[in-house]
Amino acid sequence: MFPKRISRFCFREFDSVDQLLVGVLLRNQMLSKMKGRVRWDEANIGEIEANKPVRQKITEPKTPYHPMMTDDEYGSLSPMRGGTFDDCVGDADHAEAIRTALSDVASSSRKSTQRSTGWTSSEDEADAMEQDDEDSEKSKSFREHRRAHYDEFQKVKELRRKASLLDDEEEDEDENVDMDKKEKKSGSSSLTAGVKEIDIDEDELAFQICSHLASIFTVPTHPYPPVLDLLVTELSSTAARNGRVFLYGVGREGLMVKALCMRLSHLGLSAHMVFDMTTPPITAADLLIASAGPGGFFTVDALCSVARSNGGRVLLLTAQPETGSCVKHASVVGYVPAQTMANDAGGDGDVMKSRPLLPMGSVYEGALFVLFEMVVYKLGEVLGQSPEAVRARHTNLE
Repeated sequence: MFPKRISRFCFREFDSVDQLLVGVLLRNQMLSKMKGRVRWDEANIGEIEANKPVRQKITEPKTPYHPMMTDDEYGSLSPMRGGTFDDCVGDADHAEAIRTALSDVASSSRKSTQRSTGWTSSEDEADAMEQDDEDSEKSKSFREHRRAHYDEFQKVKELRRKASLLDDEEEDEDENVDMDKKEKKSGSSSLTAGVKEIDIDEDELAFQICSHLASIFTVPTHPYPPVLDLLVTELSSTAARNGRVFLYGVGREGLMVKALCMRLSHLGLSAHMVFDMTTPPITAADLLIASAGPGGFFTVDALCSVARSNGGRVLLLTAQPETGSCVKHASVVGYVPAQTMANDAGGDGDVMKSRPLLPMGSVYEGALFVLFEMVVYKLGEVLGQSPEAVRARHTNLE
């Protein structure tokens, strides 16, 4: 039997040498038939060559060529200079030929475009009218514009002339100094009056805002204790048992709470803002002061619940103690009767049409700032902290 591995040279496997020879003969016949199928259509080729379109020969002047020479010192290439006069004349002829050829191509393209489209632009008409004078006037006009643009002497002369005009104006002002003084007096008096009027408006506005914030602390808070006394009592009790104070608020309320946290630290208490990286865990000896002006926030609700579940005491500051969702988690409630975003709209649900002095929750937030400053003042007296001791605890990494 013939080895089957030789069958890779054929289309099938064979069991004997005779079958292999027959297969090879059949394969050769097949290949010869396939080669015979390729025949050239000479008549068709001739017809294609006869009907081939005439190719346009492009006449183009030779590009000027500067032979390169090697610089012995630096080894760089630079164009050879210092040729003969005939070489220079030849280069000029080549350049002129190139310019002429380009002009002819441009004019022919414009003419063909005009014939194909049937219209001409204003630029084409202007080019046609100025074509004759362009070569003679173009270089002259360019030189004139360049000279006018870069003529530094004329510029310096113009600047000196302007300076002399300014000196003349100053002399005229000195001559009319009496009249100017009178006008300045009248103008300054009117300006002073306007500034005084603005100052009065600012003082009045500041007085109205401060009066509005002060009126909040005259509103009765029954059945809730006065919020100032409540805060001073809770903070002093926490300090007495060496507890820590945790504080939290959202938005602008949170900014006011952060200011209180800083001052409590200056007073010597261990005060921490919730969510700070160094905030320790709350325990039964600690106090959480949370603010929820409108009555409830999801984060405030959750934090108060966690603090109570860990034995901590929760003091909630709010303007909605009856309807707020955070009240149920509070140990004590500090009632701040100020406007928040929960009640800054009219009775029909629309925002008040008149422009408010303090919009949205600004009344409550401003009241917190005033309240916390009063707390710091009273708590400093209770804890016996001198101004020097408070200042000594302020950071020096600023």
